Amino acid sequence: MTIAVEIETSVGRSPAEVFAELTAVERYPAWLVASGIVRVERLDEGPLVVGSSLRIAQTVGGRSTVLEGAVTELDPGLAFGLRGRDPDGVTIELAAGLSSEDGLSTRVRWSVRMGLPLRYRMFEAMVAPQARRAAALDLEAFKRRLESVAGR
Repeated sequence: MTIAVEIETSVGRSPAEVFAELTAVERYPAWLVASGIVRVERLDEGPLVVGSSLRIAQTVGGRSTVLEGAVTELDPGLAFGLRGRDPDGVTIELAAGLSSEDGLSTRVRWSVRMGLPLRYRMFEAMVAPQARRAAALDLEAFKRRLESVAGR
């Protein structure tokens, strides 16, 4: 079963600035706090591209895991996505779509999809509301980070 969360917000920064922060994956622990991301490590050298490998450490709900992941979408100023899978078969997909009418602010569509293997599906009713809350808190933290002077 898949838990899916989609939310939107406006960020008072240009699409280029928002995209730059989305692709700064090593800084995810600074704003993906509610989702429990504690470390993101790039495993490839050079520029981030579709297929770039990542290792994501996450601690949430008393459960710590490491997801092996990869960038799944990278369209500068428009979209970014990644996918990770932990040793127990839990998958996480993060995706952001960006749009702007004036070039000065950016509309962010944030999507989180979590795939649970059969043995974890009994927890779905508990996990789904927590995932929605975490996504909303994380997107708000992302917005505050970008709009604050200190976050720049």
